[in-house]
Amino acid sequence: MSNKGLMNNLKATQQLPEAYHQIDELDLNNNRGLSMILTLTGIGLLFVVSWLLLQTLTFLRPEYLSTENILVITGMREFWRGVLLLIVSMGLMTVLYSGFRWLMFLIITHQHPTFSVRGFSAYTTAPEWHIPRRAYLIISLTPVVLITLLGLAAIPIVPLNFIPGVMLVVSLNFAAAINDIVTAYWLLRRPKNILIQSYRDGVRVFGISQKN
Repeated sequence: MSNKGLMNNLKATQQLPEAYHQIDELDLNNNRGLSMILTLTGIGLLFVVSWLLLQTLTFLRPEYLSTENILVITGMREFWRGVLLLIVSMGLMTVLYSGFRWLMFLIITHQHPTFSVRGFSAYTTAPEWHIPRRAYLIISLTPVVLITLLGLAAIPIVPLNFIPGVMLVVSLNFAAAINDIVTAYWLLRRPKNILIQSYRDGVRVFGISQKN
């Protein structure tokens, strides 16, 4: 594909093309049953990714695996230290996830996206923009990919007592990204020439109907 063709596949627009209209919508929070399944899947991912990261320690940071390091240096026997670790890791994960997503929206649209907080969650959207499928997939999957790579790169170099936090940030990010992963899969099953409009709880899909 030429550079020009690639740029066209990534170019967002505020003005919906004349032949386009809404052809589909995915709101993962509108279906309580599906929402519950995704929540449970996210929890499962948290444990699976944590286990996989523990396996990587055998070659990324083998000295951490000794009983002394796990129980004494990290202090994981102390309940409140564990609670603090969870809170800090969740906060850092949220900042990184929202930050990367905000940056990708900025790069694609050349305009500051909307950043909002609701309850304990933060989200970044650009509801006034219609974004090509390829570009939206990049926006959706960049946070989970980059945070994972940064976490793996950090494990060999951070102090030993930072390793649980790094692993928790990566694991929590995978669990939180379940909606993005499902949305990406759903969009891959749609036509390549669609445009996506994001909002807080889902996406609207615009395209050319078959009768056209």
